[in-house]
Amino acid sequence: MCLSHRDHKQASETPTWANHLDVEDAVSESIEDPSTGSNLPESHSDNEHTAAKLTSDAQTLKTRSIASLVQTEGRKVKLLDQNLETRKVLQSAIMEVKCHLFFTNGYPELVDKNQVALQALIVVAEKRGVYAIKERLQADERYASQLSSLVDARVPILRCELKEDACAHADGYFRLGHTDTGKAAVRKLLDKLAYIYTLKFDINNEASPIGKKPYQGELLIFLIYRQLFHSSSRSIAVKFGERFVEIANNKGQRPEVPIPLLALVATAVYAALLWKSQGSPSKFNFTGNLFSETYNYHVRFLEKLKKDARAKFHCMMADIYEAAQKLRYSGATASGQAAELEAFELLDLDNMEED
Repeated sequence: MCLSHRDHKQASETPTWANHLDVEDAVSESIEDPSTGSNLPESHSDNEHTAAKLTSDAQTLKTRSIASLVQTEGRKVKLLDQNLETRKVLQSAIMEVKCHLFFTNGYPELVDKNQVALQALIVVAEKRGVYAIKERLQADERYASQLSSLVDARVPILRCELKEDACAHADGYFRLGHTDTGKAAVRKLLDKLAYIYTLKFDINNEASPIGKKPYQGELLIFLIYRQLFHSSSRSIAVKFGERFVEIANNKGQRPEVPIPLLALVATAVYAALLWKSQGSPSKFNFTGNLFSETYNYHVRFLEKLKKDARAKFHCMMADIYEAAQKLRYSGATASGQAAELEAFELLDLDNMEED
């Protein structure tokens, strides 16, 4: 009988167990056939032994099933097809990786990214007490690779969501207005990285950067708020609050925004302005290949500021965190030595506040 195109598609999307376990066979094999062997009645102890063996076998089967993967007929592994415990481990691991992007490195190299995903899975599986998954992650390279790939796939999506948020709000925060005048305004904002500063607008909506307020532009603060506080169920500031407490304890007793997060947000704003300067094309990626250099530039900028004016740096980072937190309750790549000095031309270090 010929299958229709719909039948073929349905079959290809039907989940199947990658490591098939026949539950009925596994249980039936542990039961002794009463028609064979001795005709003597079973003793009470034999019944207890059989019951215990059945319980043990069922428990082993359940444990092995938790650490199994569901695949489609096309051999694809999809997050939502997996059993409940595996899905919970994957979703928590994705949050761990997001935390890594914000606190450690917003653009990890491919090898580092794979290791980060694997370690996140192992840590989460242990925290949740799902030792079958943890042990298989450590023992089965293919299984570990398949689960890690589901976590890895979220990294560019997390960055893309940030970029899209920046693109959606760039017009309003920078008062870009008409297309032609907007492009001219964008070029001024990109010049010497004026977009990272708090801006003062005149009656014609032309922006002037305030040199003593680097990285405190309204759009940057808004995006940090969205990343840290916006979703209560997935809030980084709630789920990983201890990381901010550690920063506060080590500095001026005030929580601070971490350098990787601030650099990542600044990179997203840069990407949004670059997108506007190109006429807002429908296809515009936010990949490491295109923007990692911009991200690394902002990291170097912030590290240099930290080195040159430590007290003012920590005050600034704490002020940024506080400004983002208040929102919660109120409802072209620079490169080369010359480019690295551009942002400092606008910096008014003497008038920056310090703790």
